[in-house]
Amino acid sequence: MTTNVSECFNGILKGARSLPITAMVKYTWFKLNSYFDDHRNKSIDQLNSGKKWCQYALNIFMRNKAKAEHHRVTRLSAQQQAYQVDTPHNPGTTGHGDHTHAVNLLQRTCTCQKWKLYKILCSHVIAVCIRYRHDAEQYIDPCYSVDALFRSYAPVFPALKDRLSWPDPDETRKVLPNPRLIREKGRLVSTRIRNEMDESGGRPRTTPLKEGGRKVQCGLCDQEGHNRRTCPKRNEVPTSGGLAD
Repeated sequence: MTTNVSECFNGILKGARSLPITAMVKYTWFKLNSYFDDHRNKSIDQLNSGKKWCQYALNIFMRNKAKAEHHRVTRLSAQQQAYQVDTPHNPGTTGHGDHTHAVNLLQRTCTCQKWKLYKILCSHVIAVCIRYRHDAEQYIDPCYSVDALFRSYAPVFPALKDRLSWPDPDETRKVLPNPRLIREKGRLVSTRIRNEMDESGGRPRTTPLKEGGRKVQCGLCDQEGHNRRTCPKRNEVPTSGGLAD
């Protein structure tokens, strides 16, 4: 979950990397403003069209509803609204089906825990609502309503102040660059921000930039200090996939 969120931020703010601090802040500011403005307008269009729930929740609801058609429901108590739901065998799913779950509409619980986690009805709860004619939409969390979506993106960003109106700092400091961290000549190859999960999947051919310069790793012998072109074992290791003489 944390990694997915980090990758989302990396993808959105990819263009802000390697920018000066002021430019980076402005880029982030206007990128976020554009995101809010776009989603605000989309939520207004959905409100005007009469939609009650956002499309994300509706898609999950319809998928679960299709699965609910194959469940078997047994009522345990009409007063407590307690039910037992049995699912058929399904080898195409992760759990392979053939499970039994307890549903309680009064307590809004299901033993599969998906209703509690996602705030959207699972297929077991939908099966109960279909079998005993309950209004399923009343059990969807209000956070998925179009009105809640609009209120999330309703705040409007104010215009940035002109730099002439910025307050003067009480103290000024001159920051000098560290000469040991100046990168070498040539284009810096970088596509995205790497994390520890990338390192576990395989060691990169070129190690990250360190104090004192960049260490190069050979693609033939995996030793540091030289590359494929200057490798002393270049003539010993086949490069075309054939066998060495």
